[in-house]
Amino acid sequence: MRRTLLILLFSCLCGPLSAAGDGWAARHLEYGVEWGYTATFLYSFHFNYLSESVGARIDSRDALFSYKSNGHVLGFAGVRFARRLSVDAVVGWAGVYEERRVYPVTLRGTCFFPGYDRDGWKVFAEGGLCSCASFADKSVAIAKAGFGRRLMLGTRSAMDFSLSLQGVSDHPVGVYDRLRGVSVPNDNLRRSDCKYLALNFSLALCF
Repeated sequence: MRRTLLILLFSCLCGPLSAAGDGWAARHLEYGVEWGYTATFLYSFHFNYLSESVGARIDSRDALFSYKSNGHVLGFAGVRFARRLSVDAVVGWAGVYEERRVYPVTLRGTCFFPGYDRDGWKVFAEGGLCSCASFADKSVAIAKAGFGRRLMLGTRSAMDFSLSLQGVSDHPVGVYDRLRGVSVPNDNLRRSDCKYLALNFSLALCF
């Protein structure tokens, strides 16, 4: 019953591909959307900056468990091959920490154990770079790896549930030094390295 309801719910999205026939593109090309919840639980930083109040250079670093809730919305498109493998280009929007939003552009490789056109388990790995809203920010590196399960909704449309571990290496500007409780102006900043570790829970529709 549950699968029947899902098929009816997304049948309007599957129609164009069903009409495409069984050509090479219909069998090997895929695209979809993904959204989910990001639970950031570990934050580390290394800041080096000139302190106007102290009149000296400060080197501040620490690592702490700090839970922050975020989300992500992604779109992807790629190629299926060898019955069990797919490679996708992924773009979208993601929150990685408190008031920190990025726009990832990554490459994802996935292995579907029973085949990409069947129900079953999968594993995947993904990595790339992210741009930021401010041009003053440097590129942000992002990587994730995890597993999930595919539920087929039709001959080629599917719903994927995924859990992954995500790591982000960031270089923000205008940072806040938690150890000393001070905001650091960008002009005084000499080094700005932040890393975030998170769990991703996601749902994707693939066609």
